[in-house]
Amino acid sequence: MNKIIKNITTVMISIVVWSLVSTDSAAQCKSRAAAGEVAGQLSINGNKVVVDGDGNGVATASNNIPIKICEGELITLKSTLAVSSGTDVNYWVTSLSSYQTLSAPPITPVSASANYNPATGGVSVDLRMTDKTASTPDGIRFYGGPGKYVITQYQTATSLAGSTITTHTCQVIEVIAPQQPVATVTACSGQEVQITLPANAANNFDDYEIQFNAISGPGNPILKTGKPGSYPFTIKSGTTLPDAQDRIITIKGLSVTGGCPAPLNNLGQFAINGATMFRPAISTIVGTVNKGEFKIDVSGQASFGRNIYMRESSSTYNYTTPFKTYGSLAATPFETTTLQVPNGDKQYCFQAESVDLACAASSNLLSAEEVCTTPAKVTAVSNKNVVEWLPAAAPIIGALFNYYQVERLNPDGTTDKVFPAITNISELKLDDNSVICGQEYTYRVETNYNQKSLSQIIKVKAVSDDVPPKIPRVFATMTNDAKNAFVQGQFDPSNIPVNIKANAYKFYRANTINGTYSLLNTGNTVFKDLTANVEDKSYCYYMTWTNLCDKESDPSEKICTINLKASGAAVNWTKESSISLGTDSYIVQRVNPTNGTNIKELASNLQNIYTYNTQILPETEGQEIYIQIEARPVGWNVIGGSTLPTTLSNIVKIFRPSLAISPQIFTPNGDGQNDKFMVRGKFIKELKMTIYDRWGNAIFYEESNSYPIESNQNETTVIGWDGTMNNGNKALEGSYAYKIEIIDTVGQTTVKEGALLLAY
Repeated sequence: MNKIIKNITTVMISIVVWSLVSTDSAAQCKSRAAAGEVAGQLSINGNKVVVDGDGNGVATASNNIPIKICEGELITLKSTLAVSSGTDVNYWVTSLSSYQTLSAPPITPVSASANYNPATGGVSVDLRMTDKTASTPDGIRFYGGPGKYVITQYQTATSLAGSTITTHTCQVIEVIAPQQPVATVTACSGQEVQITLPANAANNFDDYEIQFNAISGPGNPILKTGKPGSYPFTIKSGTTLPDAQDRIITIKGLSVTGGCPAPLNNLGQFAINGATMFRPAISTIVGTVNKGEFKIDVSGQASFGRNIYMRESSSTYNYTTPFKTYGSLAATPFETTTLQVPNGDKQYCFQAESVDLACAASSNLLSAEEVCTTPAKVTAVSNKNVVEWLPAAAPIIGALFNYYQVERLNPDGTTDKVFPAITNISELKLDDNSVICGQEYTYRVETNYNQKSLSQIIKVKAVSDDVPPKIPRVFATMTNDAKNAFVQGQFDPSNIPVNIKANAYKFYRANTINGTYSLLNTGNTVFKDLTANVEDKSYCYYMTWTNLCDKESDPSEKICTINLKASGAAVNWTKESSISLGTDSYIVQRVNPTNGTNIKELASNLQNIYTYNTQILPETEGQEIYIQIEARPVGWNVIGGSTLPTTLSNIVKIFRPSLAISPQIFTPNGDGQNDKFMVRGKFIKELKMTIYDRWGNAIFYEESNSYPIESNQNETTVIGWDGTMNNGNKALEGSYAYKIEIIDTVGQTTVKEGALLLAY
C-alpha cells in the first residue's frame, strides 16, 4: 500500500547554486500586437501546466520562466480558451536560438510542429521531446537536444460573443536529460528521515519523488518534494514513519508535466532512529578566574545536542541564533560546558535547548528554566574588604530569588569562610573585617534561584593604614671570628605576623646609642655589618620590618655591640645593652682566637659589672690569653637559650707579665726561715742569678732552664743563694748586689737588679 506524505518541511537552503525561478531575457516570449488578437490558453498534460497568453512582454511573467520537461517525455497540448467555434490550433516548438532570430511569433500553419482542428473533432496534439523520425513520428522537427525551447500556440476562432479573434499563447520550456538524482540520507530522532539534495548537475528536476520502503510488511510512504528553490535542498519526511524498522529509500526526478522517464536511484538501506528528544534542565552556572568565563551545567542526552541562548538581563532571547551549540555525551546527569561572555561586568541570562544534531530542527525543546550570571567585585579599604554584586535578575524563566551568599576561598579553592545568607534582594554589599594587610583574599558570590549562580572568582589584596608593631627582639653580636658585627631580629614565636614582606627588614646604624641613625641594609632577619670596626668601638643599631602593604614598622629598641678593651691584665666593656630585651648578666670566657670557640668560662653571672682583672687567674690559665664577653638576655633562664640567643663582644688579647719576687734580706743560719735568697714568680721559663760583692766581683752564679710554676716554688725546688760563694767559702755578713735574668713562657726577657743583705 502506498501513501503520500503531505507535510513537507523545507529545513535548510544554504547555498544558491542556480535559481530555477530566474529569468533569461533572451528566453522570452514575443508579444503580438495585431488588432483583434487576444491572449490564448494552453494546457499541458491535462492541466498539469496551464499557460495564459504570452506574458505581455513582462520578463518575470510565468510564461518566461522555463518549465523543465525531460528529454523523450510525451506531452499533450490543448487550447483551453472558451470559443464558439474555431479553426486549426497550430503549435510550434522552436529552439531558443531559432526563436531569437524571429521578429514576430510564428503564425504560418505550414511551418507548425503540430496542429489539430476542433471542427473535425480534434481535441489536442501529442509531442515527444525528441527528434522526429520514422520510429518517433510524434517527435519534433529540428530538435537540437537538451536545451531551451519556446512553445507557441496560435488559433483563429469565433468568440462566444460572435466576433472573429486570433489567440496567441507562448511558454518557454527547458528540455533536460534525466539522470539519477544525487542525495544523502540522515536518520533523525522520532522516526524521521532527512534527505539532502546537493548542488549537482544530475539534480535538475522541478520535483522529486522519495519512497521509504519497509524491509517487511506494509507502510511504504511516498514523499514528493515540490520544486526546490535552490540547492543544496534539504527536506524532512515531516511526520514519523509508521515504525522504526529499517527502510530502503529510493529517489527519482519528476517533471511538472508528470511524464518524465527519469531513472530511479536506490539510496540504500537505512536504520531508523526511534529515540525521543527530552527537554533539557539547567542546574548551575559558575564563574571561573578568567574574565568573562563561566561553566554552565545542563542535563545531557546521548546523541543529541544543546543550543545555549544568551540575553542581557534587560533584553529578550533571539532564538534564531544560538550563543553556543555542542553535542551531548550524557556521561553524567549534568554536563558542564564553557561560555565566554562579551563583558564579564555585565549580567547575562542563559536558556538551554535540546536539538537533533543529525537533522535540522523542526520542533526543538527549550529548558523550563533559565539561569543568570552574578557579576561581582571586591574592593580593599583599610582593614576590610568590601564585596559587591549586581542584583538578581528578576523575573527569570522558571525560578524565583532565594538568597545571596558570599564565600571566602583558600588558595587551593577550598572554602575558608561562608558568610551568612542575605535574603533581601536589594542588599548588594558585604564587609569582610577579618582580613590581614597584604594578604590576598579570594571570594565568590552565589545568587540562589533554586538553580545556583556563582560569580567569577574575584581576588583582592587587603590594605591597612595602620603602622606595624616593632620587632620585639633584636640582638647585636659578633660573627664567629669576632671580626664583624652581626645583627639579628626575632618575633615572639607565638605572635609572628603573617604579612611580613620577604627580604624587607631594614637595619639602621649609629656610632653612639643617641647618635644619628642611617639606613645601612635591607634584607632578611640577619645582617652582617662588614663596615663596622668592632675592635675600635661599639656600634648601635635598630631594626624595622615592612608588611605586605609596604608599611614600615615602628623602630625596635636600640642596641649596641659590646666593645671590649684590654687595660694591662684587666678588661673593660661598654655598658649599653646589646639585647633589646635588656641584659641579664655577663660571662667572661677564654676563647680560641682562631675560631672563637669557648675554651673556658672564667666568670659568670656578672650583673652591672663591666670590668674583669685576669691577674686573679692561676698561672695555669697561661700568660697570654684571649678574652670575650658573652651577654645573656633578660629571661634567658625562663624562655630558653634556643629562643633567646646570647650576644658576644669582640675578642681581646691579654698579656700577664711575669712576676719575680725575692726577699731583700736572708739569714742562711739553718733555722728554716729565709735560709736562701731565691726568686718566686709566675710564667718563669728560664732564670739566671748572679751575686756581686761590693767591689762588683761575681761571687755566685746559677741558672735553670725549667723553672717550676709558682705553686711548686720553694727553697728545695728553685735555684737560689744560701751564702756560699762559687769558691766554696761562706760569704761575710753585709750588703751584696744581685742580677736576675728571666725568660718568660712567651719568650720575653726581663732583667731585675738590686741589693740584698746577708745576715747570720
